[in-house]
Amino acid sequence: MSARRKSASAVVDLAEWRKRKNISLVAIASATKISVRYLEAIEGGNFRALPAGVYTISYLRQYADAINYDADHLIEHYHKVVGTRPAIPPPENTPGLFGRLRAGLRSAFEFNSHNGAPHPRR
Repeated sequence: MSARRKSASAVVDLAEWRKRKNISLVAIASATKISVRYLEAIEGGNFRALPAGVYTISYLRQYADAINYDADHLIEHYHKVVGTRPAIPPPENTPGLFGRLRAGLRSAFEFNSHNGAPHPRR
């Protein structure tokens, strides 16, 4: 088990962890552009006070990185406390929306051109 991770079921006292590293909330706020109010909510485990959606995960990750704490462990704890499931990340080699559209159009064109169908553009 790494020094950055205490256990799979509990998060260390984040404020104490941060103070042992001599890092102030103001310094973290300045570096991350996350308000001190939200940083205090993270340290207090008051996750419902954070903005919704991807902002919460981003804030947790940035905060953990700033205090050299395991971000994945903190996010896992967040999901347990709030009762949500993490979003399923797309496969690493999946292109964005336009890449998928382009690939789909290319497939359709190749299919039509091999079957003797007319060219899709007229």
